[in-house]
This record gives sequence, structure tokens and C-alpha cells, in this order.
Amino acid sequence: MDSTIIIAGISLLGSIIIASLSYYFTKKQQISKEWREAKINHYKVLISSLSDLAIDDLDKEEANIRFADAVNTIALIAPQNVITALMNFHDEVKLSNQNKSQENHDKLLIELLLAIRKDIKISKRDNPDTFNFHLVGSKTNINMISLNRSITTA
Repeated sequence: MDSTIIIAGISLLGSIIIASLSYYFTKKQQISKEWREAKINHYKVLISSLSDLAIDDLDKEEANIRFADAVNTIALIAPQNVITALMNFHDEVKLSNQNKSQENHDKLLIELLLAIRKDIKISKRDNPDTFNFHLVGSKTNINMISLNRSITTA
């Protein structure tokens, strides 16, 4: 066989392998990006439902239903450490807990947020000892709340 044909065959084979690998890694990256965006949207709904619970003039029954839906949906997409942090937080805030404390609530909320941030790879530098967060709620126009809900569920 002529060496020119062998070289052309090797070049062709190399080109096919490179094109296949390029397609595979591009597709893998695209799927990973879409999965991360889906997770972020689910986490947004969860945090939004938590925010609803912090708003004084909002219907608490409806806010609890949204929170329950968000929690149950997160179980489908979140890793075990996020689910564990979420269940620990839920155990603290549930109505049947007679030993609620603001300190434990905030501690468990921070653990939940740090687990979520780790899952969606926001920051590797989060320091649990200095991370500070608490839910913020305010009296607000009920029409604005409805608008926010329709945006987060869309």
C-alpha cells in the first residue's frame, strides 16, 4: 500500500476522532449547563417560598403550600447534603416544633444556603464561620407579590 494512502487514512481517522470528541465534550458541557440552570430555577423557587414565609402580610397557608411544593421538588434534583440541610431546616420551622429558636433557625438556614451554593458551584471560598444571612420580609403590595409569583413559576 502506498504511504500516501496510509497517511491520508490516518489523517482521516484522526479528524473523525477529534470531531467526535469535540462533539461529545461540547454536548456534555451543554447538558451540564442546562442541568445547572434547572437546579438554580428550583432553588430560586425554594428561596422565594421561604421569603414568602417571612412576609408579614402574606397568606401563610398559601406560603406554606408553596414551600411544601418547593421542598418536595428539591428532593428530585438536589444532592443528599442539600436535602439533609433542607430537612434539618424544615424540622426547625415546622409548626409542630415546640422548641423553635431564632438562633437555630438562622444557623440551619445558613447551612442550607451553603449546601445550595456548593451544589451550584457559586463559591468555593464560602466560610461557614463568617457567612451571615437571614430571611428578609416586608409588608408589601399584594399585587407585587402576585407578580413575583407568576415570574418565579413561569
